[in-house]
Order: sequence, then C-alpha cells, then structure tokens
Amino acid sequence: MILDSSWRFAAALAATLVLTGAAPQPAPPAETTPVPHRAIYRIDLADRENRSGITAADGRMVFEVAGNACDGYTMSQRLVVRLSADEGADRILDFRVSTFEAGDGDLYRFISKTMMNDRVVEEIQGSARRSGRGLDVRLQNPDEKSVKIVGAPLFPSQHLHALIAAARTDQRFFSTSIYEGAGTGEKADTATAAIGTPERDQANGPLTKGKTRWPVSIAYFSQDFSENQEFGEETPVYQMNFMLYENGVTRELVMDYGDYALSGTLESITALDRESCPPK
Repeated sequence: MILDSSWRFAAALAATLVLTGAAPQPAPPAETTPVPHRAIYRIDLADRENRSGITAADGRMVFEVAGNACDGYTMSQRLVVRLSADEGADRILDFRVSTFEAGDGDLYRFISKTMMNDRVVEEIQGSARRSGRGLDVRLQNPDEKSVKIVGAPLFPSQHLHALIAAARTDQRFFSTSIYEGAGTGEKADTATAAIGTPERDQANGPLTKGKTRWPVSIAYFSQDFSENQEFGEETPVYQMNFMLYENGVTRELVMDYGDYALSGTLESITALDRESCPPK
C-alpha cells in the first residue's frame, strides 16, 4: 500500500553481483552522502490496472534530508496526492514522515502519519536500537510495544551508502534485510535491487550536472521471503524505480503498488547547508 512505502529511497547490501568491464570507482565518503537537499516532485499516475478503480492522480511530494555521518541524518517527507476513482469520488491522501538516524548506525527514530480526506487512518511512532544480534524496537503509537528483530537490517542511510558503493564497483544485483519502520513497524523487509549501467548527467541542473547516475529498481518483499527462493517466485509487495545519483539525489521516480503506479518528476531541488565532520 502507498501508505507503507512511499518514502523508500534507500537500497540494499550486496548479495549477488556481476562485474562489467568498467574500472571500479571508490565509494563516496559517508559524510558527503546523501548531500543535504530539499527536492520537490510532481506526482502523476504512471500506470493502472482496471481493478484498481483509479483513473487519475495529481499531487506533490517534498523530500528533505540534512546532517552528516557524525551528527546523524534527519529526513522528512510529505506526499499529498488526489486520487480520482471510477465512481467519481476523489480521495486526498496526505502522508507525512520524519526520521532520525544516528551517525554510528545504532539508533533510528521514526514518526509517520497518513490521512485520507482529512481523517487519520494510520499513525506510527517508534525507535530501533541495535543490540546484540538484532534490533530492539520500541513502538509508542498506536500502541506501546517492544519487538525484537533478529539479524542486522540496515537503516535508510546505510542502505543508500551501500547501494552507491556497490554501484561504483559495478555490482548489479543486491538483496538485504531493511528496516524503515514501515507498515506496523514490527518487521523488517527484504529488498532486492537491480542496478543499471552508469552514465554521466549532462543536463544543467543543480546538484546533478556532471554527476554519475544509475537506473535502479528495488523490489520489496515481506519478511517471510526466503533468500533461497528463486527470484520471481514471489511477487513483491511494492516496487520502486528511480535514477540514483552518486550524491544521493533521486529523480525519475516510479512507485509501483501493484494495482497502480505513481510517477515522481523532479520539479526543483535546493542545496541545504552542509556541516562536515570535525577532523579526527
């Protein structure tokens, strides 16, 4: 569902890889990725199945990220979109999320709210801390609850760093466990990424001109998805395609929810103040 996954701009740790003939490039310094910025996307209907009942979509999405590898990263996003249906009753979806991820990768806090026609339909707040061989998740809303997640799921900025590092060394396929606090916040997902051929952006755009970029497709599976299953045996619950730049900027988004897909076209992007980590 859109309310579970619309803010996923992260990626995956390597599971399988294919090397091309190009020379590997070094991974970007962690403190420079993602580059602090605010991006505004126009949202439209990209595709639909008849059973979805959706005939059109129109909206905006604002995404903002700030921080560095020392102080941690903050991210906020708001998506407001009008969904038109066959029966003629439009629905206004308003999705908001804010997160904080510690620079050492041990703490992740999140809060999200989803409204439909000004009515709150979902509100989630919690935190996850690494402990031993897993995550200790504490949820405050909608109910107070503690959950243990076994394994070592990556948080969003860790995913982003891993994906860019993998892309720079010409790795093409990745699968990992990912935790974003999506859905009920009680489970991690499995994310499988495919990375395309790199190219250099020649367009005259702030933060993107002259940067290396890769077409990326990420499929998200439920926690029950097993790594020993053949790819394609299970249908992903959600899929996202986008163009990923070496500094963490994304554009040409397609968010596929199965019955319908939304596109996100970058309308404007603004660099935010960047504070470097103090010298060691």
